[in-house]
Amino acid sequence: MKTLHSATAIAAAALLALTLAGCAPAADTSTDTGSTDSGDTSTDDTGGAGDLITLSGSGDYTVGVTAPIGGYELKDVDSQPDGCTWALEDADGNVQFENQGTTVFITDVNAFFQTSGCPDWVQFE
Repeated sequence: MKTLHSATAIAAAALLALTLAGCAPAADTSTDTGSTDSGDTSTDDTGGAGDLITLSGSGDYTVGVTAPIGGYELKDVDSQPDGCTWALEDADGNVQFENQGTTVFITDVNAFFQTSGCPDWVQFE
């Protein structure tokens, strides 16, 4: 009888392990084939909903695609450095704002953000 209980316990443990393995999230096997224009975007991966985006100080970004909508500021500077230029363009390529300091608000989808020779841009809340 003791052997039957041991076998039942082992079978129950194995069934539990298989059930729990089926609950684990599936591994991400997708590959990213999207383009990031010529600028680099990174995330402060702290794991929360408040992960902040960093945009390279030189690059071309499509708003809502490679540059998430939000407010951005130049990292670790108090004024726009010499040689640092930036512009927000509408979908037709018309400049809407350019070189107006260390903060930019990217709010219009179908727009473009271009930056050159700047420190990284860090999204703020």
